[in-house]
Amino acid sequence: MKIPKDWRELFLPAHAYKSEESLRLHRFFVASCYVTSVFATSYFLMSIYMHGPLFAKAMAVSFVLFIFLPLVLRMGVRLSILANAFLAIICVIAILLIYWEGGIRRANVAPWLIVLPAFAIMLQGTRLAMTWMVIALITIAGFSYFTFQGIGFQVMFDTTKDPVFNLLSMSGLVCLITFVFYISETERKKAHDSLESQNIILDKLSKEKSKFLQIAAHDLRNPLIVIQGLADRSSDADITDEERAECLTYIVSSTNRMSELIKNLLEIQVIDAGKMAIEPQLLSMTNLLNLYLAQMAHVAAVKQTVIEVNMPETEVSIYSDPARIEQIMDNYVSNAIKYSPVGSKVRIQLKENIDSVELRVKDEGPGIDKSEMHKLFQQFSTASSIPRPGEHATGLGLAIVKKIADALDAEVGVTSEKGQGCTFYVRFPKELRNQSQILS
Repeated sequence: MKIPKDWRELFLPAHAYKSEESLRLHRFFVASCYVTSVFATSYFLMSIYMHGPLFAKAMAVSFVLFIFLPLVLRMGVRLSILANAFLAIICVIAILLIYWEGGIRRANVAPWLIVLPAFAIMLQGTRLAMTWMVIALITIAGFSYFTFQGIGFQVMFDTTKDPVFNLLSMSGLVCLITFVFYISETERKKAHDSLESQNIILDKLSKEKSKFLQIAAHDLRNPLIVIQGLADRSSDADITDEERAECLTYIVSSTNRMSELIKNLLEIQVIDAGKMAIEPQLLSMTNLLNLYLAQMAHVAAVKQTVIEVNMPETEVSIYSDPARIEQIMDNYVSNAIKYSPVGSKVRIQLKENIDSVELRVKDEGPGIDKSEMHKLFQQFSTASSIPRPGEHATGLGLAIVKKIADALDAEVGVTSEKGQGCTFYVRFPKELRNQSQILS
């Protein structure tokens, strides 16, 4: 049998490895048993030297029990049962030690009683510790009562300590050490939970980074291959001017695709790094939307898409960042055109509510199944819907929308039915709530 690096694992059952915390507790129990067996051995030798044969026998029995408990653990007995058995043995030893030393007044009985709640915390947590703290206090009170009543026991050592002093000091020590260990355990658990959370975050970031590199490599490689092929073809002296112009057109299209991908990747990195600046100002949403649509008119015409707008006749004003709002508009409208068939309509609605302004963009595309909606605003996630021919989806546009919306205290969402198109919406508050944190 191969011996593990940590000898304690020789005694651990399979279920001890179900979690890091479970493994820690099982390892601690094994170590505690063998360390305590060393103390039992030392008390056994002391009893022989001090001519205490009964206590020497008790120590010999306890030594065997402490050695035996890890073997029982290896057989699959629950740790909680064995932990209580471990503490019960210590409690019995403490009672025998107090009895044979003549009562509660002996100072060297304190460690046995004080260790009960301390060990309970470390073995099973704070709930078990309270139980054994009560047992320790009852033990102290019981022997103190006998001492107060003048009832003596077989005395192995001289007893000169004041019983009241011992009662108060040891009771205080039991409570003090219990709560010190309670605080220590609580902080240890917090630190452990924090470390676990950080590990989860780091693991997620690592996976996202790998996915980021895979997608970037894939989506940049394909246009580069196309550009290289078309460049080689356009340099061929045998092709016509018309074919050369067609090659150049496709080269420009592939270059634009690469440029858009790189821009989105850089935008995601800036946002994730917390360096996205928000510069709010009082602005007219109606003017901003009209200005954006004037810029999009040529794009919509080239892609044979009709844009219909429905907005209030009166001016709608909010306090926000116009550049970031335009980014959201651009992603929504571009996405709607990308997934709508040629000759279709994209409907844009601007609506003013009591404390918010809502922008809705509806397309006539294939729609999205409800089971896929949760993926839409996540990085690199795309639904099964296919864009119109010649268009490509990177899975970044809506993720950027979500991150910008969060920075603007805005709410984003989508409604859709398969085959009925999609309606993407965003609700901007009229006033930014976190103006003290809007600049990174």
